[in-house]
Amino acid sequence: MAISNLSRGSTFLLLFTLFVAGCSDRPLSPEEQLRNILSEAESYLEARDLSSAMGFVDPAYEDRSGRDFRALKAMLLGYFMRHKSIHIISKIDQIDLRAENESEVVLFAGLAGSPQEAEMAPAQWRGDLLRLQLLFKRGDGDDWRLRMAEWRRATPQDFAF
Repeated sequence: MAISNLSRGSTFLLLFTLFVAGCSDRPLSPEEQLRNILSEAESYLEARDLSSAMGFVDPAYEDRSGRDFRALKAMLLGYFMRHKSIHIISKIDQIDLRAENESEVVLFAGLAGSPQEAEMAPAQWRGDLLRLQLLFKRGDGDDWRLRMAEWRRATPQDFAF
């Protein structure tokens, strides 16, 4: 499977961040931790690696549509079965640290079955545009897990790449 330039860039950024963090005495901030998690999760989704992607989801996951952990896993499996190739481009809109161990993340994502150019206008995107509102809870240490997610179709105007 071909890896898009954005994916390579995201992977490089994640590895570089982890390398720099390993060389630094300063621990990563919660925002940096969440950005790293989102980048890593995106890589797993593009690779269609269900078990690794679900590793970021809290076993107590439940959303307003009534999906729990098992239903979310089944939904992702169905998506993987219908789409042999997944290419994602994303933009974090905001990270709101609500409490010490809770954070809300809003991001916009484009999902397509073929590589798309990061510089492409969203109106030209050949795939789904989504707005995701994610609630993360931090457990022991710096272990952030997705506790709830809501999503809706986004419009090209939602994106400002």
